[in-house]
Amino acid sequence: MSRIRHATAAIGCLTAPIAAIAVITGLALTGCSTNATPPQAGRPSASAPSVTAPAPTESPESTAQAPATTPATAIPLISAALDDRPPLTGPRPVRLVAPELGIDVPIESVGLDEEGRMGLPADPSVAAWYSYGVAPGDPAGSAVVAAHVDSLEYDIGPFARLADAASGTVFDVTSADGTVREFALESTELVLKGTVDWSTVFRRSGAPVLTLVTCGGEFDWDARRYLSTVIVTARAVG
Repeated sequence: MSRIRHATAAIGCLTAPIAAIAVITGLALTGCSTNATPPQAGRPSASAPSVTAPAPTESPESTAQAPATTPATAIPLISAALDDRPPLTGPRPVRLVAPELGIDVPIESVGLDEEGRMGLPADPSVAAWYSYGVAPGDPAGSAVVAAHVDSLEYDIGPFARLADAASGTVFDVTSADGTVREFALESTELVLKGTVDWSTVFRRSGAPVLTLVTCGGEFDWDARRYLSTVIVTARAVG
């Protein structure tokens, strides 16, 4: 077993918390959607998933100088849509276990939803890994794994326990190739939505970390969403 330590663009939760009825600091039980618009190096911003380069226009002067027999030069257009580009990372993570927190969840690989946010499974007991970002075990950057905190349909999810996790809490991440990497919790942040620096959360450079994300903090009953985001950073052990 290889032991490595690692520690999510806007993750918004639109839910009415059973967690609030049963008091929990996490994503709301009526479903928490991760409004993640991850920045991508070498890829378009999530807010503009499909971009093509316009052909440059020529001035009348430059057109006049060109021989009449010279054919027009075709400007190749390349789609920047995420669906057209494979992930640039190592083996995908398939399972996350934190024995001290009673967390044992499968991980699905996701891209962006129809609103340009990081997609999340509806079931809070299933986590998501942003497959166009960094993978756990990559030599640099932040590998992002997120999940809803709760749902009216599925109840409170395991990630609701992240907010109270102690420093040093161990997370084991199993990859598709069977490798298990161990990470230890380094920091936990509760950040107001709209103020999260997602470029840092989804960074592709710097020290390799595992970043776990869910919703938390106070619940806005009128807007039916949590007002903050819980961000747990863990680094590789060994």
